[in-house]
Amino acid sequence: MPKIRDFDRVTALYERLSKDDEQQGESNSILNQKRFLEDFARKSGMTNIKHFTDDGYTGRNFNRPGFQAMLAEAEAGKIGTIIVKDMSRFGRNYLEVGFYTEILFPKKQIRFIAINNSVDSDKPQDNDFTPFLNIMNEWYAKDTSNKIKSIFLSRMSDGKRCSGSIPYGYNRLPEDKQTLVADPVASQVVKHIFELAAEGLTPPTIARQLTEEKVLIPSAYTLQYHPEQCNRKAEYGCTNWNANTVREILSRQEYLGHTVLRKTIGTNFKTDERRFATDEERLVFEDTHEPIVDSELWEQAHRRLKHATRRIKEGTHKEECLLPGLVYCADCGSKMSYQTNYYKSGEPYHSFRCSSYGNRTVNCTIHHISDKVLYQLVLRSIQRLSSHIIADECGFAEELKSKWEAQANGKPQKQKDELQTINRRLNELDRLIGSLYENFISGLLPEKQYKSLMKKYSTEQDSLESQVSEIQEKLEQTKASSAHIGRFIRLIKKYKQPAELTKEMACELIDKIVVHEATGKKPNRQQQVDIYYNFIGQFDLPLSEKEIAEARQKAEQEAAKKAKCKKNRQRESNVAHQAKAKAERWAANDGHKYPKRICEQCGKEFYPNSTRQRFCNTDCTKAHQQAEKEKKRFAEKGEHTFRQKVCKICGKPFWPSNGQEVLCSEECKAINRRQKQLAYYHRKQSGQKAGEAI
Repeated sequence: MPKIRDFDRVTALYERLSKDDEQQGESNSILNQKRFLEDFARKSGMTNIKHFTDDGYTGRNFNRPGFQAMLAEAEAGKIGTIIVKDMSRFGRNYLEVGFYTEILFPKKQIRFIAINNSVDSDKPQDNDFTPFLNIMNEWYAKDTSNKIKSIFLSRMSDGKRCSGSIPYGYNRLPEDKQTLVADPVASQVVKHIFELAAEGLTPPTIARQLTEEKVLIPSAYTLQYHPEQCNRKAEYGCTNWNANTVREILSRQEYLGHTVLRKTIGTNFKTDERRFATDEERLVFEDTHEPIVDSELWEQAHRRLKHATRRIKEGTHKEECLLPGLVYCADCGSKMSYQTNYYKSGEPYHSFRCSSYGNRTVNCTIHHISDKVLYQLVLRSIQRLSSHIIADECGFAEELKSKWEAQANGKPQKQKDELQTINRRLNELDRLIGSLYENFISGLLPEKQYKSLMKKYSTEQDSLESQVSEIQEKLEQTKASSAHIGRFIRLIKKYKQPAELTKEMACELIDKIVVHEATGKKPNRQQQVDIYYNFIGQFDLPLSEKEIAEARQKAEQEAAKKAKCKKNRQRESNVAHQAKAKAERWAANDGHKYPKRICEQCGKEFYPNSTRQRFCNTDCTKAHQQAEKEKKRFAEKGEHTFRQKVCKICGKPFWPSNGQEVLCSEECKAINRRQKQLAYYHRKQSGQKAGEAI
């Protein structure tokens, strides 16, 4: 790129006028500034003049189109001189003014002149007072900003609106711009939106329904019927609703008849950045105009929005959860997700588990609980509470009031002290972030460190703000309200002795359900579940002796039923295992019950009919038996015909020649004959003696 010669460079004349400067008369007008700068440039012999103008832009920052165009040409080296009427026209942020006049312009060899302040960069000896001028200009801008803030705050503290916009559904009275009246058409749309939200529809679903109904969006309605109140761009006749518009309508307390002011607060007068005001900083004036929705519809809609669930993708197993967004983990505080799993048989079953455990975002345990078990617990709690309230409404109200008073006197002071500590740290972080930005703009802090510290402070701010909301919620829970008790009694009467749990019943009666981690294993598994009701919080009724006995009996019946089911499952499992083993065995044996064997008699292969069969047929069996007999006989007799005997006379073993032979030799036979003869002789002698005696 060729270098631009000095005599070809532009003399930039910069003019700026803010809305605040318009009140100071004609001397600062754009036309007068142009004439003044042109006269100075002409008298100084400067040519190639070019004007850069910002009309209606503040000097607290440099996000101005005219200044940015001049800065782009300066960066390109096309500008040789910049002339302004005074330093306040150039800017009121002394850090950024100093950066341009002391660093950027000298680096680009640009001469800078502020006529009324006698500032000329070619005469550095006359510029010693310039930094103080910049500080005074910034102080003036800050002082003006603070004065305007105090004026607006004073007006808002009196309940007066300082904004030109009004909520959709209202109009201003022509004779009193501060008074709002309900628009007959738009107010019905607002009420319809709250009714849809109370039925459980989410903002995207409501937006789609309004689009299908061809309802004009707020800006299009205002443009068509109240153009004098339309202060934003709008497309005529547009009916394409956005979910964010629905969310904004549902969040506005003005529809309850309240005036809500100071919703945002400026954090830095230099950058015009704003933040959302806290509940303590916001100004709320109740019952200032006609409400469009009543408090019951408002709270019911917000309860349903709080527990709204995401849509299930098409094609997945869809089972409606009866406790949407109501179940929380007791340890990490996150919502518990509704899970669908399947048994081996393919039958689905549903349960709740900690979402942090599933997503691995926090080191938490599963906190698993079956949906049927939880539904039964909730239904039983509602039934018992309903019976208790219907039996004695006054006693229930007094009991609840005394409980709340005991809580209010016990623990809030510690939480209030903690809240004050967190708020002090938040204010300190705001100050640190502001000074961090100033150091970065002035070049005292490198960009890398700036981004690192900003990320650290922002993360800490988010964490502290979430803690503030939690503590405030806990403090609110300790406040007793007779109106809340009455509203809960009316709700519980609506669902008197319910036979089954429904989604509508749960969302109306229950605020949240806190599930603790289970202890022990089946059948001794125990799990604590805390149920918090809308308007009254947690309320536990002690069990009566009858209920304890019924619970014990039911537990025993459940245990017996589970044991019987377990036994049946074991039996079925055994039968299935045996059938499987039999089928595998028959398949391995080519359709036979037992595997092949070799016959011990003939040596052929055969399929036996039992585990003890050793021979292929009866012939082999008989042949084997005969062989065994002969083997046994041979073992006993050898080659003799008869088995070995023992001689009755000498006692020696011998092999007889016939089956009746009992004596081994002739000698033993002779001895046996003599013994018989002697025995005969003795019998005979004894018989004769007996005859003689007679």
